[in-house]
Amino acid sequence: MAFRGARFSRREYTVGWICAIPKELEAARSLLDETHGHLTDQLATDINTYALGSMSGHNVAITCLVSYGTNNAGIAATAMLFSFPNLRFGLMVGVGGGVPSSSGAKDIRLGDIIVSEPTGRGGGVIQYDLGKYHQTSGFQRSGTLNKPPRELLVANTFLKSHQSLAKEIWELFNRVFGALDEENDPEIPWASPGPAKDVLFKSKYVHKIAAADGCQECAKSELIARPERRTPFPRIHYGNIASGNAVMKNAQMRDSLAEKENVICFEMEAAGLMDDFRCLVIRGVCDYADTHKHKNWQPYAAAVAALYAKVLLRQIDPRVVQRMEAMNGV
Repeated sequence: MAFRGARFSRREYTVGWICAIPKELEAARSLLDETHGHLTDQLATDINTYALGSMSGHNVAITCLVSYGTNNAGIAATAMLFSFPNLRFGLMVGVGGGVPSSSGAKDIRLGDIIVSEPTGRGGGVIQYDLGKYHQTSGFQRSGTLNKPPRELLVANTFLKSHQSLAKEIWELFNRVFGALDEENDPEIPWASPGPAKDVLFKSKYVHKIAAADGCQECAKSELIARPERRTPFPRIHYGNIASGNAVMKNAQMRDSLAEKENVICFEMEAAGLMDDFRCLVIRGVCDYADTHKHKNWQPYAAAVAALYAKVLLRQIDPRVVQRMEAMNGV
């Protein structure tokens, strides 16, 4: 990452990038090709703090939410749109809870990448806690969220056909984040914890609370055996992402919603963005949305999600972006 130091007008930024936790922001900043100076004309009503720079030929404004949830995401996105009136599209990049498949149709594991993709009438993100309760039929989800801009979907489709994409992301990870680990010797490294630390328990088996920093006290007999992968590369999965205001930490509810709504990932921010902040959602899998949830995989998952976003931006010509309509209609 080079420090250019030049200051750009807020009207010169075309991509808005939103993170939910500091580690996601750190990953995004590490991938900037150049960093820019702070804005001199940020709106007084905008309390967001921005990391500014260029990535893959685009001027990118990156912010991190003050706390979790769809409401906070919506507030941050609205402020960003006013401060940067020429944003063409957004990226919501970070970590999420993956849905392991009992049928093996999608072999989702920790460290994999999930990308929102419109299916049927949906836009690739569903708000699973928005709806109404009926006395006889129970909860019924209502409403749909907008799709990402066509230009993002075209770039995404191109990447889906790139057979060596996972290998490219793995090599980029080692080049960028591996070097950061060697240089800084951090207490919490970016490196993948490895397949031995990727354990999946049966949905009915609840985590033993006594194990403060892992699943050492959990019954090994309740583990689900999965075949070893032949390569260390993260796999990339496309489909519906479920978004809500509560942390999903219930494997049985996870499985029920996944089957009903055909979702492959759970997170807490995207539903607050999709209607007004047209974006693609990219998540690195850091847990299985169950009671065995922990943060050990968060750095690696945040890094590979950010790397996918960087590679995606490479596929979009900045001249095409300039011709797109601004998100706030200016």
